Amino acid sequence: MKNEIIQIKKKIVEASYKSREGHIPSSFSVLDLIYCLFKGRYIFSKNKYLNNFVLSKGHGCLAFYAMLFYYKKISKKVFLSFCSKNSILGGHPDMNKSRYISASTGSLGHGLPIISGMAFADHLNNLKKKYYIILGDQECLEGTTWESMFIINKFGLNNLTIIIDRNFSRNEAIPLGNLKKKLSGFSKNIQSINGHNHIQIYNALSKPNKSSFPKVIIAKTIKGNGSKIFQHNSWHHRFPKSYQELNNLYQSIKN
Repeated sequence: MKNEIIQIKKKIVEASYKSREGHIPSSFSVLDLIYCLFKGRYIFSKNKYLNNFVLSKGHGCLAFYAMLFYYKKISKKVFLSFCSKNSILGGHPDMNKSRYISASTGSLGHGLPIISGMAFADHLNNLKKKYYIILGDQECLEGTTWESMFIINKFGLNNLTIIIDRNFSRNEAIPLGNLKKKLSGFSKNIQSINGHNHIQIYNALSKPNKSSFPKVIIAKTIKGNGSKIFQHNSWHHRFPKSYQELNNLYQSIKN
C-alpha cells in the first residue's frame, strides 16, 4: 500500500512537470482519501463508475486523475496530456469532457450544492444510492456551503457522506476554529480522523449511518503530505522547472 501511494504521487509530479501546471501539494493532501474511495469500491463497483462522487476541491484533481490512470480507466497518454490543448483532463475537473467526472468544480463552494441536489433527487425517489464529496476546508468559509448544509439537514439527506480535507493550509487568513462544533448543528454523525491513515479512513467510510443526518468526516491532513519539499505553501500552484528538480522531488517522496 505504501509503495502504491509513493508511485501514484510520482505520477502526479510527472504529469505536473510535463504540463507545467497543477497543484501538487493539494493533490497529495487528498490522495489517501481518494485512494480509499476507489479501493473500497465506494465510487466504482464491478469496474463501473457509479456517478456519485464530487471532488469539490477541484484544484486537487491530479490525485483523482492519477487514480483513474492507476485503475486503468484512462491511458498513460491521456493522463500525461493533463492541461494540454484538447485534453479531457483540465486543471479543474470538467464534466463535459469525461464520463468519470460528475460535476465541474474548482470555484470553491460549488460542489456541495450540486451533490446535495443529486442526493435529494434520489431521496425523493426512495433510491438507495450513496453519494460522496471531498471539500477543502477553505470551502467552509463559503456561504453556499452553509446554505447547502441547511438544505441537507432539513430534508435528512443521510445518503450523503461529506469528507472535509482539513489541512489548515490557509488557517492564518481566516481561522475556522472548531469545525466539528460548528457543524454539530447540522449533523450528529461527525467523525474526526487522520486523513492519511487508511485504516481510519476505511473505518469512517464503512461505519453504518443509522441516523437521519449526513455522515461528516473531518479528515486531518497535511498539505503536500509525504514530501518535506511540498509541505510548504509556496508550492501551492507550482510545477518542477527542470529535470534535476523533478528528480529531487521524486527522491523526497517517502509515503
